[in-house]
Amino acid sequence: MFTFKPSIGNYSMKNYWPYLVSFLFVLLIYGIHMLPVSDSMLNENNTELSNVFLASQIRYHQEFAPFARRPLTSLLIEGSSGIFGITLGESFVLVNLLLLYFSGLLVYILSIALNASKGQALFNQVSYFLTFSILFAFFPPVFSYDEPLQYCLIMLGILALIREKWLYYIPIFLLAIIARESTVFLMPGLAIIFSGFSLKAKNMWSMSVKRKLLLLFVPLPLYAIYLGTFLWTTDIWKETSEVAANRLSCYFQNFGTYASSVESIVSFFLVLGPGLYFLYMSNKPKVFTALEKNYVQAFLLAVVINTPIVMVAALARETRLYALPLIFLWPMAGQLFGKELLSLLRVRVYLSGLKDWRFLLLLGFSCYINYLVSFKIYVPSFPPKDNFFNEYLFILLFIVSVHFLINIFDKLYLKKDQVGKG
Repeated sequence: MFTFKPSIGNYSMKNYWPYLVSFLFVLLIYGIHMLPVSDSMLNENNTELSNVFLASQIRYHQEFAPFARRPLTSLLIEGSSGIFGITLGESFVLVNLLLLYFSGLLVYILSIALNASKGQALFNQVSYFLTFSILFAFFPPVFSYDEPLQYCLIMLGILALIREKWLYYIPIFLLAIIARESTVFLMPGLAIIFSGFSLKAKNMWSMSVKRKLLLLFVPLPLYAIYLGTFLWTTDIWKETSEVAANRLSCYFQNFGTYASSVESIVSFFLVLGPGLYFLYMSNKPKVFTALEKNYVQAFLLAVVINTPIVMVAALARETRLYALPLIFLWPMAGQLFGKELLSLLRVRVYLSGLKDWRFLLLLGFSCYINYLVSFKIYVPSFPPKDNFFNEYLFILLFIVSVHFLINIFDKLYLKKDQVGKG
């Protein structure tokens, strides 16, 4: 069986760019959430930190059954508050922004471990921070709480897997599942990547594959033991079962009305749309390496597993819930479709397009449709004047539509040049 082992020895952090990129983006994220025009978890529509609201959210996560079984972030926040003598609100900001900072560095480190160049790794780091659910992490209804910690632990777990350090992987990934149990949705993808497991392989049940699959899934029974112990000691069995029984009602909240259906679908596009589009476009001209194919398959499998669950059993407007599969895409973005994004910088195509009435007409029409979708059809359930969701969607649709038009007209102009030379 074919098993690919990526290079792991060359991800030293001697240059300062990754640190600077993480610092500047974390500063930007904090600044966006604290703007007077913003109504985020952090400022509640003013320029002062919302200590009372954030403290209430921490208490809510400790008392409400589905969140109570994820105590790690709350413990970090309370611990930091006690150690540094700061309020719970200040500690919430400190802990989550530091975790976002380190998660950005881990995207860079993981990218280098997966054979990315330094330029590609920085591109991946920037792509991570520009993801909708990261850039607007603390806006309603995104409401990030445990995700920064979850992402850090998952990426540390993947780094341990790359080195085949199973004694590190098992406790780290167990902690990632405790941080958020949705981590388990990534495990089938991890099986594809790190065991060499393939349905097409004739000897897919070799001893090597069996051993790796066994070790990969060891965190699951350990989490079951943790969960059973936690529910027993806290005596919240009944509340947990009642919440689980009501999960399916989320489907009607997601798709019960026209407005909620639009918001649910747009939420999916805001997070996963760019990755899926550029993967599709780059798959035609580019031949993926074996390593890239594994990560693409893992990403797509995670999308297939995670998305229906979000749409049926969770509130789809909380866009962060869709983002989990991107764990497989963030450290590979530059390698997979960096060239496709560079095509947006083809000055020759723009100059030729400006002389072609068809290009100008289609560009103007796409901008009009983008405007209608972004500012008229898509209406966030929380007031759009208090966030930048509509503007982000418009920019996203504009980039996708311009890229699509460039691809069409680039081929057209290339054919004309070939005919002219002939």
